[in-house]
Amino acid sequence: MTRNLMLAIGTFLMTTCFNLALAQDLPKTHLKVLGSFSNLNMSRAVEKPFWTQTVSEHSKGQVTADLTTLDQMGLQGTEVLRLLRLGVVDVGSGNVSYMSADSPVFDGLDLAGVFLDIATMRKASDAYKATLDKIVAQRYNAKLLMIWPAPPQVLYCRQPITGIGDLKGRKIRSFNPTLADFIEGAGGVPVQVAFPEVVPALQRGTVDCGVTGTLSGNTAKWWEVTTHLYPLVVGWAPWFSAVNLTTWNRLDPKVRAFLETEFKTVENQFWESAAKEAQDGINCNTGKGECVFGVKGAMTLVSVSEADKAALAKIAKDVVVPRWAARCGAECAKNWSDTVGKVIGTSALVK
Repeated sequence: MTRNLMLAIGTFLMTTCFNLALAQDLPKTHLKVLGSFSNLNMSRAVEKPFWTQTVSEHSKGQVTADLTTLDQMGLQGTEVLRLLRLGVVDVGSGNVSYMSADSPVFDGLDLAGVFLDIATMRKASDAYKATLDKIVAQRYNAKLLMIWPAPPQVLYCRQPITGIGDLKGRKIRSFNPTLADFIEGAGGVPVQVAFPEVVPALQRGTVDCGVTGTLSGNTAKWWEVTTHLYPLVVGWAPWFSAVNLTTWNRLDPKVRAFLETEFKTVENQFWESAAKEAQDGINCNTGKGECVFGVKGAMTLVSVSEADKAALAKIAKDVVVPRWAARCGAECAKNWSDTVGKVIGTSALVK
């Protein structure tokens, strides 16, 4: 047995023993939780089991939750922080980019074409957490609990496509300003469409292409209304979970300690799930290779050339980042450069 494995086992046992000892002492606590969209694999595989089983089991039944999802509530996802501020729910999950209408600061974690792999996205997320936690507390009376990515965001098109050049003139579903900047930079026409409304928009021809995760689009049945999958990674559409601060401060300190430990564990599970979903979504959409989490379709997979990657990098540098920095302001751009920019080796400062 290797030393690292022994340390990992030791850490797991210590954490487990700590949680078991803590659970004996916890006061009865019940939380109202608003989760993500129920058709997402991360909801089914990680979020739902966490709130409906894990928390209760690890607390010996002392901490429980009522979980409902955005679609069950008839919500589009932009309402989460306002519902938290009003105290309608105790804990809520939302897409970080959906909050950009309230402040462009949120888009700093989903700049199209900047975070191309999951390792870079994790570094950026860890570096930007304090910034998002501050604005969430000041504007929404909430505390940031976790951040995690969706699968890589790629393009689904209902007509043939061979590369980034073919996006010119096409109407493409967007869900945040930086993605719209990328689409315009590629010569396309961005169309703002909420996630639950994309399939009918593609069916009607309101949009020609849409951007979402490799597996998110599969479980939402985008493969039924599109023909070509273009896996140019333009972002990760990160999600967050936050708690109403008034609720949090009222909780017994032992319950807060218990939940903080649980959140660290499940946050890692979300990241692991996104990494697994990346290729699985491609396999499922194209019907080739092992498909574990979705449904096999028959989409045509379009290869991403080195020239396409270079074009994406140029659009990100010349269009996406400067436009976002202008919207967010000099102080915001400096903060991003000093946090995210420092760990990924770039800057948002306009020279």
